Amino acid sequence: MPVDTEYIEQLVLEEITGVISPEDSITLKKLLEQEPEAYAIWQRMHRELTGAYVQSVRKSLQDELPVEQVFAIARRRKRRKVFIGTSLGIAASLLVGSVVYKIMLPVHEPVQPAPISMFALNSVALQLPDGQLLHLGSRQQQKVNGIIFREEDGKLSWSGGNSSDMARLMVPPGKDYAVHLPDGTDVLLNAATTLQMPLAFDDNREVTVDGEAYFTVAKDEEKPFRVHLPKSTVQVLGTSFNVNTYDSGQVKVALESGAVKLLTNDGDVSLKPGLAVHYQPGVRPTAAAFDTRAVLAWKSGYYVFENTPISVIGDVIARTYRVKVVIDSKATAEKTYSSRLEKGAPLKQFLERLKTLNNIDYQFKNGDTILHLSNRP
Repeated sequence: MPVDTEYIEQLVLEEITGVISPEDSITLKKLLEQEPEAYAIWQRMHRELTGAYVQSVRKSLQDELPVEQVFAIARRRKRRKVFIGTSLGIAASLLVGSVVYKIMLPVHEPVQPAPISMFALNSVALQLPDGQLLHLGSRQQQKVNGIIFREEDGKLSWSGGNSSDMARLMVPPGKDYAVHLPDGTDVLLNAATTLQMPLAFDDNREVTVDGEAYFTVAKDEEKPFRVHLPKSTVQVLGTSFNVNTYDSGQVKVALESGAVKLLTNDGDVSLKPGLAVHYQPGVRPTAAAFDTRAVLAWKSGYYVFENTPISVIGDVIARTYRVKVVIDSKATAEKTYSSRLEKGAPLKQFLERLKTLNNIDYQFKNGDTILHLSNRP
C-alpha cells in the first residue's frame, strides 16, 4: 500500500525531536510494522539526522525556536532537496519548556544504517548500498543504478553490478528465498534471515548471515569463500553446508559435503561431511555427528521436532507464522515435544495436535498476532 511520504517524515521528525503525541506515536509504530517504505524513511532520517551535516545546519539555526518554526525550516529544506536527500537537515534534540524548545547539538558519531525489522516487512526485500529498498517476489525484472535484477524460478540474480559495497537481502517471517551470487554460489535463506553481500565480488568472497541459510559454494581455490557469523567465520572452498544463528548465544554449522573450517576466538575446528559444530563464545568448539533429516528439513518445507523444548518450538512458530509467541511459565518452556511442523499447514492444526498430545493450551490475543502457550496440568 502506498504511504504518504510527507506525513511519515512529519511523524518521524516529531519522534526524533521528542514532541510526538502518544496517539501519533502509536500511529507511527503501526506504520513501521506494516509498511516497509515507512520503515525505510524512518531509517534514513534517523541515520542522517545524526550525521556530519549536523554541524553545518547548527550554524544556521538559532539556539531557541518554537517547534512550529523548526518544522517550517524542515519543510523549506525539503523543498530545496536539502532536508530529505543526500544532505538531510536538522539534527537536534528539543527539550520541552513552556512554549519554546531548545535545540541541543548531539555529539557527532558515525551511524551505520539500522537493519529493518523483519516484522516490518511483508515481502522479501533487498536494501541496496545507497539505502534504496527493492521489493522482491513479483518475478519481474527491475533495473536500478545500471544493475538488472532478475527473479527466475524463485531465485534472485543480477548483472551489471560493479560495487563491493554491501547490500542487505531480508527474508521476513513466513517466507524463504533463494539467491544466486555473482561468483556462482547459491544460497537458500530461511524465514527471518538477513544476508549481507556485495553486488560484485573483488579479491574476496565474503558475506554475513543472521538467521539460517544453506550454501552451495562455487569452488575457487584462489578465493576462499567466507561466511561471517556472530563472533565466528566459516571458511570454505567449494561445499554445501547449513548455518544457523537464530539462537543469539550459539552458532550452528552443519556440513553436508566438501570441507569447511569454523574460525573463532576460542579455537578453530574443521568439519567433514556429516559433522556439525555448535559454538558458544567462551567455549572451545568441537565437532559431532548430526541428524541430516532434522537439521535440513526446513529446505523441504517442514521442521522436525525430537524432544524439542516448547521454547524452541515457539521461536519456530514465530518465524513461520509471523506471530509473537508468549510462553506463560518456565515449566511450559522446558516441556518437550516430538512431531513435525509443515510450513504451509494452518497453525491451529499444529496447535491442536500440541494440545492433544502434550497438554499445551493455546490462546490468541490481539487478533491473531499474539499467541499464548500454557501448560495444562
